[in-house]
Amino acid sequence: MIVASASSSALLSSSSSSLSRRRNMMMRRNKRNETQTTRTRFNSVSSSGSSARVNKRYYFCDDVSGRRRPSPPPRRRWTGDDASHTVASSITTKSHAVVVATKATPEEEQRVTQKKPRLPAMDSVRFFLISYIAIGHFIACATKDPLLLKLLSQVNVVVGAFFVLSGYVAAYTASELNKYEHTEKRFLPTKVAYTIQRVMGYYPLYFATQILFMPVFLIADVTYNGWAKSTLHAALTFSLSQAWFPSHAELWNAPTWFLSALTFAFVVLPYALPSIAKLKRKGLQRLLVKLILLTCLVKFAYCYDVSGFGFFEGTMPPKTHPSWLFWNSVRFSPLFSTIDVLIGAVSARLVMIDGVENVPTNSVVQKPIIPLLLMIGLIVGRGYSIVSMSDAIARCIFVPLFAWFTMNIHRETVSTSPPPSQFSVSNVLSWKPLTYLGAISFPIYILHGPIGQIFYKRVVATKLFGFVFTSKPEFFPVWIGIVLVSAAIVNEVFLKNKKVQDMSKKVSNSLVTLSSN
Repeated sequence: MIVASASSSALLSSSSSSLSRRRNMMMRRNKRNETQTTRTRFNSVSSSGSSARVNKRYYFCDDVSGRRRPSPPPRRRWTGDDASHTVASSITTKSHAVVVATKATPEEEQRVTQKKPRLPAMDSVRFFLISYIAIGHFIACATKDPLLLKLLSQVNVVVGAFFVLSGYVAAYTASELNKYEHTEKRFLPTKVAYTIQRVMGYYPLYFATQILFMPVFLIADVTYNGWAKSTLHAALTFSLSQAWFPSHAELWNAPTWFLSALTFAFVVLPYALPSIAKLKRKGLQRLLVKLILLTCLVKFAYCYDVSGFGFFEGTMPPKTHPSWLFWNSVRFSPLFSTIDVLIGAVSARLVMIDGVENVPTNSVVQKPIIPLLLMIGLIVGRGYSIVSMSDAIARCIFVPLFAWFTMNIHRETVSTSPPPSQFSVSNVLSWKPLTYLGAISFPIYILHGPIGQIFYKRVVATKLFGFVFTSKPEFFPVWIGIVLVSAAIVNEVFLKNKKVQDMSKKVSNSLVTLSSN
């Protein structure tokens, strides 16, 4: 028994020693494999004595199997230069990181460091749109020529381009270039803050104009409606809610119904833009087609119900229209106007992702001159009665053409292969005198209505001058000059005024804080 027990003990001791040696051998072998696997391999990269940016893949080595598995890259600490950076990483697990560095392609480098170029041609486009609309509002006070009236009274058609341009600029400034994402800081701290900041971009001058010309507005309003309704009308206009009332959308400063409708669009955009920014080209193209079909459906329904496919609403007296209120509900509606704004936003995104999807920009259909000639042809064709269609149907055609035009202007402006010629549309529209006129286009838009009322609104002009200036057609160029000079003065004295800017910023920040709370 004792011998057997001793023999068993010796056998167990020998077995334990053998297991221990085997375990130590396996540990040394695993350690040796780990050491070989966790070596860091770097490709040396140098460019003119400075390091170029490199793209790295990161792997973690599994302690048991020795196999590499992908891991998220460590957090990058930027050194201030967009083209170079250092990698700061701390490994807090038992695994070991393996870094494989490869040099970025020139296209990737350009995509990372590229900034949004300025589009000065858009400012000039804004001026031409404003000029046409301002003249169209008062051309009937200067001439009775049917051809001129039809050529210059298609304001209801052209105003759609304004909404498209507003959406285009909004998407360009609030989404990332060559990325499928929006600019997060534009929507901080809340989406409501985005709306407040956009509205405060135009409300100070709008508010000041309301106060300055209030006596002019009240002369007509009190005369026809009395003080009680005039007070209500003041509340509607100061709150920019007049566009929701089809019969009263043109209260006081009539052209500013556009701002009322645009304000609602800016309420929608912070919720729509992030989703639009995520879409790739096919998704954007589908969305653009759907938006165009939707706006066409609205206009078609109006024309069908009033049998007005051939109406020329710009020169049509309201009393001869079957349902002027229906027409107002279509052209002034903030809901329908928002569709045009979204068309502009989608159009901007289609151009902003060209660098990601390598879209060729040398085709003939991407020249701005083609949609420009088509838009002019539409206006002239209706003016000469070559084409018979209502303002609503014409706007269904004009809006997509203008979206096409802005996209081509954008592409031509940023094109480098080949660069645009000296006399290209984008370079001509970037001429400094035109861009200056574009800079004062918003004051032109705000002021042309009240100044026009002083000279051409019967109840106001008669009270001030004893006659209406419609009896003096030669005064019309003088009115244009007064509007231009007034806009330039307002731009320098009010819009560029540091105190006004600081006060506007203070009010905007207070409203943002209030909305956040």
